[in-house]
Amino acid sequence: MIYALLKKIIICSIMIPFQNKVSTVNSLRNLRHIKKISIVFMMLVLFGACKNKHQEIDISNIQIDQKFYRFDQDLFTIPQDSIWDYVPVLEEKYGNYFDAYNNLVIRIGGTNQINYDEKLLHFLSDPYIEDSYKSAQQVFREVNFEKEISEAFKRIKYIYPNKEIPDIYTHISGFNQSLIIDSAYMSISLDKYLGVDSKFYKMLRTPLYLTQNMHPKKIPSDVITAYLLTEFPNTIENPTLLDEMVYYGKIQYVLDVLMPETNDTLKWGISEQKLDWCSNNEQKMWLYLIEHKLLFTTNVSDVKRFIDEGPFTSVFSKEAPAKTGRWIGYQIVQSYMRHNSNISLPELMESYKHQAILNNSKYKP
Repeated sequence: MIYALLKKIIICSIMIPFQNKVSTVNSLRNLRHIKKISIVFMMLVLFGACKNKHQEIDISNIQIDQKFYRFDQDLFTIPQDSIWDYVPVLEEKYGNYFDAYNNLVIRIGGTNQINYDEKLLHFLSDPYIEDSYKSAQQVFREVNFEKEISEAFKRIKYIYPNKEIPDIYTHISGFNQSLIIDSAYMSISLDKYLGVDSKFYKMLRTPLYLTQNMHPKKIPSDVITAYLLTEFPNTIENPTLLDEMVYYGKIQYVLDVLMPETNDTLKWGISEQKLDWCSNNEQKMWLYLIEHKLLFTTNVSDVKRFIDEGPFTSVFSKEAPAKTGRWIGYQIVQSYMRHNSNISLPELMESYKHQAILNNSKYKP
């Protein structure tokens, strides 16, 4: 469509100057028309220049072997008066995942314990746990996140053909971990995504800056972000603030490639207003870090102030979102990839020379 429009614009631009015998009024109208066309042309060129070339991935022929399992339903629908009869079925179907769930999530120990059934029954029959499971069934009855997750993993397969693609499970954790990650599977704690206004989060007094991202639409970007953080950990010992900024900037850059149609507010977990604040104050934030010589600090509290979750970045403003360091790091990585078009995504992720990335980014907010 864009190329057809460009062709039309070029034809119009060529033809108009050679029109003869027109009135002065018509000539002025034509000139105004040319100006409008030129503006449109420039906008299209700018649009093309800003587009991330790595996002142009055709996944129509990419096949992955990824399955989705509702473990939460399989577990909570077993008859509570005959748990031992159904445990072998769950063990056979879920294997190592079932063991990890028992030991690491609900922490009742393995099925080799004599009183395992009593502990599992205590968990399944807990009024709050039962209520959260029922709430999850209502919330996720019509919410479908499978397509968005699968398409992102197809892009991963395109970029990294040898990567193992994990199956996706869902579970109830008792409001513990949001995600469980293993090389063979990822499991989503549905009770951590019941919605901003969930009564459970109010009862647990969960901070607002956390509950604003505890809703179903946040699941796909959380899954892919968690996958990237696991597959590409920051291996730098005693990292500087710059190291952390660029590292998370790389993660966010690849997330954009894998989820090009997902709204930025979901990928960042920040409102549109907060993202606008970052854009409008980018130069001021950068100058603050330079003037206070913070880029190369390894002080943990200083680093956490700009990288970790929170209600806001206090040194900037209460209007500033948390994780502003990650946002600036993302701008650096974007600039680096624009000025170094020969760098592939695997090369970007394999490089931990973060100061070199900054130096070669030509970043000037």
